[in-house]
Formats: sequence, C-alpha cells, structure tokens
Amino acid sequence: MSLTRSFLWIILFGSLIGLNETLIGSFDMPYRSVILNSITIFLLTIGRFKIPRAWTSILIIAIAVLFKINSAGIQTCTVNWLLCGPTALLLIGISHEVFSSLFISKNSLKYLNYVMACSATAILAFSLFAVMDTFILKVWDVPRLMKFIFVKSILTAITSSAISIFGLYLVRTLNKDDFLKLNPYWVNGILSAMIIALWIFGSYVNL
Repeated sequence: MSLTRSFLWIILFGSLIGLNETLIGSFDMPYRSVILNSITIFLLTIGRFKIPRAWTSILIIAIAVLFKINSAGIQTCTVNWLLCGPTALLLIGISHEVFSSLFISKNSLKYLNYVMACSATAILAFSLFAVMDTFILKVWDVPRLMKFIFVKSILTAITSSAISIFGLYLVRTLNKDDFLKLNPYWVNGILSAMIIALWIFGSYVNL
C-alpha cells in the first residue's frame, strides 16, 4: 500500500472514531462507555490490520482527538473537558499501540492475537482512566472505580473482541474479491471524499 493511501486510511479511521465520540458520546444511555469504546477499539483494530505499521494506532487516535475538538468547538476545550474525552481516547490509542505491537504480526492473521490485543487494550485503558479520575482528579469514588474496572472494562473487552473478529473476517473476505479491487486513483478519491464529508458533518453535528 502506498504511503498516500496509508495516510488516507489513517485519517478516515480517525475521523470515524471522532464521529463515534461526537455522536454516541452525546447520548445518555446505560453503559455508554462500553458501546463507545468497543467501537473505538474495533476501528483501531481494523485500522491496524489495513496499515500494519508502528504508530498506526497513535496516529489514528490523534486524528480522532482533532476531530472531536473540531466538532465540539474550541470554546468548549476547558481543562476538565480535555481531561475527559480526549484523554480517554489517548489512553485507548496508546494501549492499543502497545498491545498491537506485542500481539499482532503483519505476516499472519491470528484471531486469538487480535482478541488479546483488544482485551488488553480495554482493561488497561479503563483501569488507567479510572485511577486518574479517582485518585488524581478525585471526581470518582472507589465503588465507581471498581465497577469501571471490573465490569465495564471486561464487557468492553468481550464486545470489542467479538465485533473485531467479525470485522476482520469481513475485510479479509472482501479483499479476496477481485470485483472490489478498484483503480488506485479511484480508491484515493473515494477515501478523500469520505474524509471531507465526515469533517463537514462533524463541524455541524453539534449545532
């Protein structure tokens, strides 16, 4: 895959994660963090599969953070706001980068390795975020910390692993279909158009 195509995929996945944060993150529903972060880990996993290179997860999350800030508006970027959504995203991105480097090989696709990467990412990121909110920012109590680590992180690990396996299987199947292999210039154009559309939509979704 060319360097240009790789960057377009990175921007696309980052934009999708940012849109996920903007839309689902605004819903008031039970276990929102599980749904939100399961989708984020899933998109990071597919992104790592498409671009099996170091720093892919970090770059995708950096784009997602920029998308989220752009959607929310610079006037909302208070210290407390930055320590919530963007920090949680960065913890997931860093955790995914670490465990993808440990478990995932670009030379082979082993579903168990992806399950281990997804699960470890969810548990570590949730644990770090809970510890930060409880003992550093002191906005959570210990029961909430325990529920976040021992219930929500486990549910996120299971959910993200399940949808990642399905997504990887689907991507592999589509990649084998010669009918779907378009001209590289067409692919770059389609990716660029999707990215532009997502950022335009993201800029107005909170209005």
